[in-house]
Amino acid sequence: MSILIYHITDFNNLPSILESRGLMSKNQQFKNSIKYINISHDSIQDRRNRQNVPCGSYGTLHDYVPFYFAPRSPMLYTINRGNVQSYKDGQNSIIHLVVEVDEIIESEIPFVFTDGHAIMEYSDFYTDLNDLRMIDWDVMELTYWHDTDDDPNRKCRRQAEFLIYQFCPWGLIKEIGVINFSMQSQVQKILQNFEQKTPVWVYPQWYY
Repeated sequence: MSILIYHITDFNNLPSILESRGLMSKNQQFKNSIKYINISHDSIQDRRNRQNVPCGSYGTLHDYVPFYFAPRSPMLYTINRGNVQSYKDGQNSIIHLVVEVDEIIESEIPFVFTDGHAIMEYSDFYTDLNDLRMIDWDVMELTYWHDTDDDPNRKCRRQAEFLIYQFCPWGLIKEIGVINFSMQSQVQKILQNFEQKTPVWVYPQWYY
């Protein structure tokens, strides 16, 4: 069974993504003057901009398009709680863009992945698909992933990342997951404007 990975973004970014024919890394967005609604902590983005990637195509984290190994991420929880200073539209505006890892491999697009949050010192980076066994797949299946006294690193492992170098073509997007039928309709209208037929599904279980 193919592994699915998930990129989250504000649905208002979808037109610029489609105009670019795919997802650009932060550095590529800047280079191409792409206007993009940021859903992340500015302080975290500053750290990602400085965080070197020690393998693969190297560079920094901002040279890669980030994906999670599971929906309902800790980042989405933070957004839902209104704890991202620069973003206050909540989780209803967030969509999940889903890609199959096998499709990335077949397309020969450079990638790396981590076994935890990519800016944490104790997270390791990998390029060998055999090392996907280092991902904590059990924690990816959990509805509740918060740290506990017995497992104080669980949240970090849930935030393991699959990082695609510079650009993820739109053709690799398998489906789009949204929170409700209203958002499904809005996303479908955007896709129709660009003559795209990517399936849009309502997955409330991916949200809080």
